[in-house]
Amino acid sequence: MSDQKGLDDVRLSINAVNITVDDAFRDRIAQALVKLRRYYSGDLITAEVFLRVEAHGGPNDKSLRIVYGVPGTGAFAEEEGENWDTMLHTVTGKLKHQLERKFTNSQNSYRQH
Repeated sequence: MSDQKGLDDVRLSINAVNITVDDAFRDRIAQALVKLRRYYSGDLITAEVFLRVEAHGGPNDKSLRIVYGVPGTGAFAEEEGENWDTMLHTVTGKLKHQLERKFTNSQNSYRQH
């Protein structure tokens, strides 16, 4: 399943395998990605979210991957586990760290004004 919608100037695509994503979780994904927007003040951003439940059904059978694409570079993070919200929090934390390292410098600071 794939779902695309825009968040300000962020193009969001949610892809789910072996799972149906409800509207409430879609909204939590969107809110988490909007919060990341403050770490990059440049042009168009794409966010691709991949949710997967493995058929084996064992522990850590869920995976969440996010590709946060910005011009010239991008950020990628993934997590496996049992709880979608915990994995979303962990993945967005990893993305935040990557974006801070890449864009908290003088090259990006002029765009915030």
